Amino acid sequence: MRLAGSSSLHLHAEPSNREVGHKVGSNVREAAIHTGFEVGEYGRKSEFQNGYADSLSLTEMVLVNPAVSKVIRQANGLAGSLMEKDPLCERRWEAKCPDGWKKMGDQCSAPVSYGGACKTMQSFVGKSVAEKQQAAEECKAPWPCDACTDGRDYSHLCPEGWSDDEGGFCKAPADFETECATSYNFAGMKIADKQELAETCGFNWKCSVACEQDYSASCPDAWVEVPLNPGLCSAPVTYSGVCGFSVNTKRMSNEQKGAFAKKCAVSFPCLGAAAAEAAAAVVEPGADMVPDGPVGINGQVLSVLRVPATAASDEVSVTTVPRDIAKMFLAPSGPLLS
Repeated sequence: MRLAGSSSLHLHAEPSNREVGHKVGSNVREAAIHTGFEVGEYGRKSEFQNGYADSLSLTEMVLVNPAVSKVIRQANGLAGSLMEKDPLCERRWEAKCPDGWKKMGDQCSAPVSYGGACKTMQSFVGKSVAEKQQAAEECKAPWPCDACTDGRDYSHLCPEGWSDDEGGFCKAPADFETECATSYNFAGMKIADKQELAETCGFNWKCSVACEQDYSASCPDAWVEVPLNPGLCSAPVTYSGVCGFSVNTKRMSNEQKGAFAKKCAVSFPCLGAAAAEAAAAVVEPGADMVPDGPVGINGQVLSVLRVPATAASDEVSVTTVPRDIAKMFLAPSGPLLS
């Protein structure tokens, strides 16, 4: 059966929107009946279906009912967010990056262990849930399962509380109760596999912690300052951002470094870590120095001069000397300096 020449299907819309709706509904029902019949009779093929579609295209019928248009827009919007239910967990699709990826400005940087086929630096800004799900499947980059704001930190070999036996294996704590194994080799294991084990066996990695960047540092993380050219930073071979592999930050302000980090998808060291290192270096100013100078009657050093401990290593490095020895270096009018 072919649509051409058929008088039973009226494809021209009448002026009334209500009549248009009735006629379209009637035509679609009739088309469905014919299509179903032919599919059953001719081995899943329907010539009528193709002819009906061509006829609709030729007549250029347009629905002008505002209510119908609204429903169509809503349906199209909903279709963009529809997805298959994940059997492992409720994915947190509002996260900016896949699990284990590091957010750098508007970009997401894959972990060093990433072995998927996609770019290691991507932006998911403005992506729908369906698009993120497609990227997760194609790139082998699953989205987080839980409430960690920035996902899990898989840079640590072992889950939280587990110990590394230095052979690539991680061992669970002695009091850890699980129906799974208590020793795993996580080296090279995909994040999706780690997620599955974590959900199934009751352990997990620490949450990634975003930090305030320390723009007083000369170079971004993993970048190396050229020894003979202070301020000139060289990128690691793994850098895959949009900028060049070297930058001179010597004359950059903190604001400029922040703009550079966002544009080029890099990050400077965490302020907390840098501050801790700086504090450790200056916990006690002059801690590596020893006093030096004339000795008083009570054996104390009178001078405020201090010299490095290494320079005084061949000399007496105590800060006091016995009273009788001190008297040998003192005259009634003061110390003997000759």
